[in-house]
Amino acid sequence: MGWLKRVLDRLGLKQTDFARLLDVSPRTVSLWATGEVALPGPVKAYLRMLQFADESRRTLEFARLAAKDPTVHDGLYSLRYGPLGEPLKPGQAGDGLALLKAGRIVGSDGGGGKFEGSYQFDRARGTFHFRVWLRVPPEGQLITGFDTVHAGALVEVVAELDWPDPFASTVAHVAGQPLSLALTYLGPLPA
Repeated sequence: MGWLKRVLDRLGLKQTDFARLLDVSPRTVSLWATGEVALPGPVKAYLRMLQFADESRRTLEFARLAAKDPTVHDGLYSLRYGPLGEPLKPGQAGDGLALLKAGRIVGSDGGGGKFEGSYQFDRARGTFHFRVWLRVPPEGQLITGFDTVHAGALVEVVAELDWPDPFASTVAHVAGQPLSLALTYLGPLPA
């Protein structure tokens, strides 16, 4: 186990919490923890300060985490999805756009499906929980193989994602089937 991991364990900090304290991505902390990228000097100094600070100072420092709950940026996102285990490539049937604003999500995909739902931060897991209802048009077919026949269908999609900064990927569950899903931030909403 590397020095960073040992120190974070002693302090009772998760890597995601440490990333939020420093305003860096969790991926950056992961690269430091695995040794793929050298830990910058100022970060080492901050960790030493936390290690040797008295309990009241550490408590004040960690209280900053409550004020730094991550938020998904309101904006426009590309949505890419496909069969589990296969690479997600642009221009395939599993492309769509999503608009996220204040805990709500709406969008559509290239197959004519429309969706809407909500997302919220799960503090215990440090992830965002998305629950979306996908309206599949008549004669539509989901990538999972679910066929809507003539009437169309309303399908629940549930996913848990890390903060999309600028992207996040996960496995979503659609009509009981797993699906690879990636959400990428494209830009802010028009004024």
